[in-house]
Amino acid sequence: MESMTVRLDTRDVDLARAQVAGSDRPHDLTPRGPAFHARHAEASGDELGVFSLSYGGDPVQVDPVPFGDFVLFSRPLAGELTVGKDTRVATGQTVALDARSAHALTFGPGCRLLTVKLPGKLLARAAAASGRTADIRTGLAIDPGPWDAVTRFVVREVLPHGLLKAPFGTSVAQLVAVAALDSFGGPAPTRRQSNAADVVGRACAYIDAHAGAAVGLLDIAAAADVAPRTLQDHFREQLGTSPTARLRQVRLERVHAELLAGAGKSVAEVATRWGFGNLGRFAADYRRTFGTTPSDDLHRG
Repeated sequence: MESMTVRLDTRDVDLARAQVAGSDRPHDLTPRGPAFHARHAEASGDELGVFSLSYGGDPVQVDPVPFGDFVLFSRPLAGELTVGKDTRVATGQTVALDARSAHALTFGPGCRLLTVKLPGKLLARAAAASGRTADIRTGLAIDPGPWDAVTRFVVREVLPHGLLKAPFGTSVAQLVAVAALDSFGGPAPTRRQSNAADVVGRACAYIDAHAGAAVGLLDIAAAADVAPRTLQDHFREQLGTSPTARLRQVRLERVHAELLAGAGKSVAEVATRWGFGNLGRFAADYRRTFGTTPSDDLHRG
């Protein structure tokens, strides 16, 4: 998959077992036919990991030890995954694999997984902010919508542009954690009434003051004193955008101001200082927003 680093491409079962265990947990790996071919690629940030994994054209049994401190969310991009004896996960569905259980996983012929790895501490923080528990149990999504939307965002916008590292990686990880709870957690509590304009005002003030730091949806929601989903709803109603999109816009405006003020020796220096790691994506966003190029504004400054 685009912008993932290939870690493994082998027909050696022992090598595959050792390599994949290094990314997750020790596990038994039992091919059920001669067409074994392990492929593993990954992209990782400080709080979020994404990887793809496949084992070839024959079924493969995988039995990992309990994860302990993280939860996996696995989505077949091709083929079918079976969890335990009864849970069959078809292409396009996602299953949560909880931190406590010893899972029995069967990769069907040609099964290729896209898996998101979230630390338990981040899920606990997102749950506390939402007023719910972080007790995500193994199974299919209760409400697939939020997870499907965040998966599309990660695949189309995050991975191709290398946005898993801080400060954008923090925003992405927190957004994914909230979506995980919305799709796989229990029912959300009844939300207390809040004045949308006041909430958005507090959130925007926080964003303006902390745009240079590694902050995300959970931090902004805490500053606004509402649950993350309430904050997202209010931003959509009041501004027609999301809190994380607003954060990115403010960072872009700070770069614009610094370039016009001649505050850096190069475009790369200023862009990197504000967290824009992919300069090609940054330049395209900059031109679309300001109608000029970053280098033109630097020379103008």
